[in-house]
Amino acid sequence: MEKEIKQITVKRKISEKDARELKKSFANDNHWDTLINFDCDGYNEEGELLFKFRKGVVPLQTLKDGVKAFEGSIEVTEGRGAASGSTHKRIRKDGSVSNISVGNKVKSGNVGYMDPSAMVRYCRKTAFARDYFDKFKQGIPFVEFISKKYEELAPTKFAKQQAAADKTDPYYLIGKSAFSTVTVNENFRTAIHQDAGDFREGFGNLIVYREGYYDGGYFTLPEYGIALDLHSTDLLFVDVHRFHGNTEIYNKSDDWRRVSFVMYLREKIVTCSRPDIELKKVKVQRNGLKFLKN
Repeated sequence: MEKEIKQITVKRKISEKDARELKKSFANDNHWDTLINFDCDGYNEEGELLFKFRKGVVPLQTLKDGVKAFEGSIEVTEGRGAASGSTHKRIRKDGSVSNISVGNKVKSGNVGYMDPSAMVRYCRKTAFARDYFDKFKQGIPFVEFISKKYEELAPTKFAKQQAAADKTDPYYLIGKSAFSTVTVNENFRTAIHQDAGDFREGFGNLIVYREGYYDGGYFTLPEYGIALDLHSTDLLFVDVHRFHGNTEIYNKSDDWRRVSFVMYLREKIVTCSRPDIELKKVKVQRNGLKFLKN
């Protein structure tokens, strides 16, 4: 017998304008009044899907394999912007102010492939996938499993993302999934923010691996007063282009650990050329136009 999935319609608690005022602040218990810790589909009053939450659907060994494969990507970084709780200009060692904007230092990493950015103008493997390719390959079944659950649980959103993935050079996709990239976080309480840089017509996801014990750390949608309590093997598909963040983590045991995974298709990855062409872009960026004359 299939489990009954509760469906709820949630009213907006605050306007998008008011939610925007919360950006870079941290969610707390005043930002939610409904805790979801059971299988549930959530819609807004316009009938738009906000989230699908399933308990215990990720095989524990598959999850552990993903952790073992990808945890080496985690490092202390200032590159998470608003999600870290701040965006500010970097201060150089001599006390002068750089033009580069950074965030607070958090533990996070990226796995897979990246599209061009203002700083790096070519498509490439992430440093982890480049330097630890064997480890990267060991995590591919985990990513493929989440992609299959995506197709099962949010087929309309998945179809749009798969259509974009089908137009992308397969080199930049993780295995046979609809994802190009995985962000891996450790003990990182994200501030209220909206995701950016991912395929906007798709749907976000969140998988958490927990060790030890802690309370809190709920994933919140403050516009709707919703909090979701994720444990190991749970799976959340959610509209990450709405404001979201985590509540405080407390009552922590000495050995507590929270590793979270977010899998997505980079927005501009569809524009990436074959790796040999991208390599030429690398050489041009590093060596200038003289490379083209050789």
